[in-house]
Amino acid sequence: RDQLRGQIATLTVAGHETTALAMFWSCYLLCLAPAVQEQVAAEAARVDLSPDAAAHAVDRLPLTKAVVQEALRLYPPAFTIVRMAKGADEIAGETVPAGSLVVMAPWILHRHRKRWVHPERFDPTRFVPDAPPIDRFAYLPFGVGPRVCIGAQFALIEATLVLARLLAAFRLELVGPTRVTPVAVVTTVPDRAPIFRLVPRT
Repeated sequence: RDQLRGQIATLTVAGHETTALAMFWSCYLLCLAPAVQEQVAAEAARVDLSPDAAAHAVDRLPLTKAVVQEALRLYPPAFTIVRMAKGADEIAGETVPAGSLVVMAPWILHRHRKRWVHPERFDPTRFVPDAPPIDRFAYLPFGVGPRVCIGAQFALIEATLVLARLLAAFRLELVGPTRVTPVAVVTTVPDRAPIFRLVPRT
């Protein structure tokens, strides 16, 4: 019972802020790209997003899901991933003693010019079904390997459905200055809380 309680607490706490940030950055990016926002809204309008149909809706929202994935690429909630070396090793000619802390930075990896075409550009088409496959070690918003985020698929489905419901009902606009700077705290947070205007769609 203690282990189950701990796992649920971890899923709730760790999954809440990270998913909320994925939603924030997705909304922010769509405000800066109104044409893409309208495409997502049109896609969402064609899908039954009621609770009873939600399980089957995600497969019919490829662009909406791609927007979330691209937001996770540009603004990964976990900007670094830290692991301890279980044994001695060597990485790129550097000796790694056992017990060393190894830091990987998805923020850097996701913007690496050798891994991505125009890495600074918001381009959800990188993740649509017919796009070229992405190297599994070039995109790590949820980590990778045996310690990959346990809530990865849940978070992606949740964010996709919430974003679709939101944009089917409202057009999003930023009020005031549009520039928001990411800040590395524990997660990748905005430096300020911008104001969003929600305009009902008729």
